[in-house]
Amino acid sequence: MTLRPLLLLVSFAVLGCSKTSDPTLAPVSGTITLNDQPLAYATVTFIPKDGTPGFGGVGKTDASGKYSLVGSRNSEKGIPPGEYRVVISKRLMPDGSELPADDNTPPMMSPAKESLPDSTSSMTSTKQTASVPASGGTFDFALVHKKK
Repeated sequence: MTLRPLLLLVSFAVLGCSKTSDPTLAPVSGTITLNDQPLAYATVTFIPKDGTPGFGGVGKTDASGKYSLVGSRNSEKGIPPGEYRVVISKRLMPDGSELPADDNTPPMMSPAKESLPDSTSSMTSTKQTASVPASGGTFDFALVHKKK
């Protein structure tokens, strides 16, 4: 009788310690350029369209414009397969400088302003979309923006 509780305890310990990624999540990555140049430190958000499960995902581009998505509600890499609207946002300080890396000020309270047009950066007006298959994929976005 004492062997059974011990086996259960060991089983739970092994299962609890093994970190497995959710097989229903598809890895998504890519590169974003603006006027043929890498778009550094921009936020990329995949928002599920009707019928796509989950909450979408978010990523941040690095200096070379590359990003990988992490689920919006968890720290797992990837998002459920489906159809997405893609929002790309690049906020800059009034003098045109980058936001400080440790800035956690909510956008509505920040002096930083969106530098990309609504057709790219607005959740309701974005023109970018992505169809993510179960195997995931690379989704590159080549943005063109003429400054006024």
